[in-house]
Amino acid sequence: MTESYRKRLWVAAVALAVLGAAVTTWWLLRDPAPYALRKTPAVKVTVRAVKSEYPDVKETADDVEPLVKVYVQRLQAGDATDLARIGAPWYTGREPAAQKLITRYGAHAGEPVEAIVQDRGVPYLTSVKLRFSDGQKQVLELSRDHHDVWWLQLGDGDPVAP
Repeated sequence: MTESYRKRLWVAAVALAVLGAAVTTWWLLRDPAPYALRKTPAVKVTVRAVKSEYPDVKETADDVEPLVKVYVQRLQAGDATDLARIGAPWYTGREPAAQKLITRYGAHAGEPVEAIVQDRGVPYLTSVKLRFSDGQKQVLELSRDHHDVWWLQLGDGDPVAP
């Protein structure tokens, strides 16, 4: 091996290591979901998958858990604008739809909530059955976009066309 070949090999190896470190750092630091749970109001939500023969239902339940908790929190807070922000961006009429949800379910969101993620068989759609502690029930329809972010189907739109 010549000296210049070794230098080129060394430079290529260092460049690949730096590139790998940069990609790994970016991947670990990014938060694909544009929403997050706030400190208040506190919510108690238990999310679980329905019993299913398909193992990806558990994975879907883990993926949608942050959105479900944010939904219950925004519902409890009673702010239609904040609730509309977790609605799928490709939907229209999110804020009026959010206000209807607050009117109908907002009073029930302050207590512990059980969320059961259903087995839909479609990788970018799912539904979640909410059971509020006072017996009230609600079904949420969720869609996943091309960046693997889950959104609430809120308002009018096509669930599979982000």
